[in-house]
Amino acid sequence: MKLRKFSLAAVAAFAFGFSAWAVAGIWPGPCQQCRNAYQACQLDPDAECESEFSRCLIQAGCPLE
Repeated sequence: MKLRKFSLAAVAAFAFGFSAWAVAGIWPGPCQQCRNAYQACQLDPDAECESEFSRCLIQAGCPLE
């Protein structure tokens, strides 16, 4: 009986951990979204990326880089 409870707890912990990992990989946080937008902005040589990147980080509550 103890082995069955332990196995069930182990499977539940694995399922919870896997789902948390999967969700974290799908939706990047606001700081990562700012970095992604900055990298995309770098492809346009005429764009002003630095100020937009700083504004995004400040609004998202991220540390300035």
